[in-house]
Amino acid sequence: MRIHRLFYIMWVASVVSLSFCVKDDLYNTPHPDKGAVEVTTDWTGRSSDAVVPADYILRIGGEEQTVQGETNAFKSLFLPRTQSLLAYHQTEGVTISGTTATVNTLEDGTLNPMPGFLFSASKELDIQKDDTLKVVVPMMQRIRTLALTLKLNPGDERRIASTASTLTGIAPSMDLATGSVTATEGKSVAPVFTMGSDGGETRMGTPSVETRATGNPALATSLRLLGVMPGEKQELTLVVTLTNGTVQTIVTDLTESLKNFGGKMEPLALDATLTLPDEEETSAEVSANISDWKIVDNGDIDVN
Repeated sequence: MRIHRLFYIMWVASVVSLSFCVKDDLYNTPHPDKGAVEVTTDWTGRSSDAVVPADYILRIGGEEQTVQGETNAFKSLFLPRTQSLLAYHQTEGVTISGTTATVNTLEDGTLNPMPGFLFSASKELDIQKDDTLKVVVPMMQRIRTLALTLKLNPGDERRIASTASTLTGIAPSMDLATGSVTATEGKSVAPVFTMGSDGGETRMGTPSVETRATGNPALATSLRLLGVMPGEKQELTLVVTLTNGTVQTIVTDLTESLKNFGGKMEPLALDATLTLPDEEETSAEVSANISDWKIVDNGDIDVN
């Protein structure tokens, strides 16, 4: 009887010992010495005219992974320490090197006036071993639409043969992690104005465009910009060639209107009036002018 009791005590002790060993070897994940990362991207802050890209890139610790959808597990595991996450995507008209995004330059030296919408986000990750870090990153829109409309007096649209324009002081590059301008000086962009009217036909061979100058002819253009250069002027130079062969060059300052361009992402719409001299007055003393720039916000007009 004593022998049986001794064997029973030894069996109980061995079971208890094994249970402690199993408990010591239990882990929360299959990677006890490293940590995993799951990233959810939030795109709700984008403007009404921007679309979510079909795919985008997650960069952690020098490794990149192209993903789709909102939530993705990163392909690699990491030792417990702080890592930097950068989420971004490749869009048309923009070159990305490291964390710097640069709008492509055209053959004439001006920036691409209509690059694709660009998004990015960054976050510091505190990786813990034997755990999966789940993070949500709001994707920040880095490119904003600028719409310019120049209202004309009725009949003046028939006097315009062609136009050419440049807008100075535009930021060509940006840091995707911080959203700050990285260029040391601005570049120019060449907006392409098209003639619009209620009738839908144009004299300049371009499709008609919807304008806010209801019932009046107007020149209109849309641009997509990374931003404007601090400390530089944003001047719009418009060269108008009239059907009588004369050329009108008008310079107008948009610096004040664009000073907070990077503050919001909804399209910024600016209206002004382009006044041409009378046909008898096209001389050095009388020239065309652009006046009364106004910010149009959801149909409401604010005077600068």
